[in-house]
This record gives sequence, structure tokens and C-alpha cells, in this order.
Amino acid sequence: MENFDQNNKLELPGATGSLVLGVLSISMCYCWGLVGLVLAIIGLSSGTKAINLFTANPGVYTEGSLKNANSGKACSIVGLILSILSLLLTIFTWSSTMAVLKNLPDLSNLF
Repeated sequence: MENFDQNNKLELPGATGSLVLGVLSISMCYCWGLVGLVLAIIGLSSGTKAINLFTANPGVYTEGSLKNANSGKACSIVGLILSILSLLLTIFTWSSTMAVLKNLPDLSNLF
């Protein structure tokens, strides 16, 4: 069944989901950057679709759901940036660690 508010307007499909995914992308961006990156991309796509749907039919949907879509899109952008930075930091840390490990002396002759 469709969600109606007091003025018989519909909620934007995907607006709340975009907000949830945007917030989750920020909170999960430190999981090597991958989880937050995926959530941010999905949230950004969902928020953009919801905003485009509102733009096409502004009288049909509520203003509150548009605010949710805009907030979700903004949170997804922040989550995307943080996830990319976290992913780059993970790659840099891993490559630096591998470089250090390659330069360690061979200790196998001690045993």
C-alpha cells in the first residue's frame, strides 16, 4: 500500500533508503574503505533518483521526503569521500608494510 501523509501526498521512493545508506556509509567507511564505498554509491544513486522523481512531479510528493533525499545524497557524498580516503590509506599502509617486510634480513640461518 502507498504511504500517504495528511495532504494525500506520497513519500518519495528511495528517499529514506538514501538517508539510511548515507549515514551507514559514513559509519562504515573505516572498514578498509570498501563497505562505505559501496553503501555511498548506492545511497547517492538512490538519492539522485528520488530528487529527479520529485523534480518531474513536485505536487505529488512531500517536501519532507525531498529533504530526506537531499540529506541522504549529502551524507552519501561525505561517506564516499571518507571511504576513498580510507581505501587510499589502507593501500598505502599495506604497500609500505610489504616494502618493509621485503627488506628484513633473512633470519632462517639462526635456527
